[in-house]
Amino acid sequence: MDSLIESYRERCRAESLEENILQLDLLKELSKFKKESELNLIQKFLVLIAKTSYKKCFYIHGTVGVGKTLIMDLFFSNIKESRKKRIHFHEFMIDTHDSLHNIRKNNSKIKDNSFLIRTYAKSLKKDFDLIFFDEFQVTNIADAMILGQLFIELFDLNIKIVLTSNDKPKDLYKDGLQRELFLPFIILIESNSNIFNLNIKKDYRISGIDRDEIFFSPISNENYKTINELYKNLIDGHEPKDIKIEIKKRSFEIKKFANNVARFNFNELCGQPLGSEDYLKLIQNIKTLFLENVPAFSDDNVDKQERFITLIDILYDNEVKLIMSADKSLENFTSSRRLDLKFKRTCSRLSEMKSQDYWRNNQ
Repeated sequence: MDSLIESYRERCRAESLEENILQLDLLKELSKFKKESELNLIQKFLVLIAKTSYKKCFYIHGTVGVGKTLIMDLFFSNIKESRKKRIHFHEFMIDTHDSLHNIRKNNSKIKDNSFLIRTYAKSLKKDFDLIFFDEFQVTNIADAMILGQLFIELFDLNIKIVLTSNDKPKDLYKDGLQRELFLPFIILIESNSNIFNLNIKKDYRISGIDRDEIFFSPISNENYKTINELYKNLIDGHEPKDIKIEIKKRSFEIKKFANNVARFNFNELCGQPLGSEDYLKLIQNIKTLFLENVPAFSDDNVDKQERFITLIDILYDNEVKLIMSADKSLENFTSSRRLDLKFKRTCSRLSEMKSQDYWRNNQ
């Protein structure tokens, strides 16, 4: 039996998970991709002579809670290649911008962006032949303009890519600024990728979730008192302080910090121009976040909603516990029209984050 399939079935038995035919099909395709990636030079030459092309990217897309992370866990651990890296796409793009900035600084006379990106890609090749991206998505023009050239260089250097996304390739950066400049990247991905739609109707993350109250709505004095009691219990007698951290020479304040617990009003984290880098720096210091007074979302506060989505992604990916008060209950959260699909994933993650399993597993 294929070792990847065997690992999947062992995981299902150990964790009482339901085997899914589509997940098994995906694992079989990933096994083929793995074998193609491990061809030696003679085998690759024979493939070239036979004019049989093999893809350099495996693109998995599907809606929330269908097991993309489970599949990535299994596949990554099953790869014997030591020159591999797995990273959340948020973090990768932060690293990319930082690296390009440093390369530009050290080559001030060179104005060609292609040179900068090529140099960066070569630096990745020194360490990695295989890169896994979790939660691949494109949300801003700066990232969109880099990705086309970067992936061309990665493919030319024979770096294999495996990624998961909620979006089909053709829906990436949908309705984004100057999207027509991004379309060549979509063509590049479609022509160089095995694309698998993990289209399972069931959201496994919210099956069997306990609804113990750590998310509070509506915003009321009664709920505020309960939150105060929870906060007092979690800081366990430590004295709360506001502490300052520095992010690229910018000062950022962590509110009411004690015993790895921080407490923020929604507008302090999502009502000002903060992004992934700020949130990633924040969660290095905390294990539990209180986020209070989350509003209903609509087309009128779409920027705040987008930051909220980014914040929840980072909390979830880094297993930070969340206690939240909101204008609407989780089941009745509203969304702006532009972010409606993306927000469904956020609500699914929030459902899992309020479960006893999430809290128990992230002690």
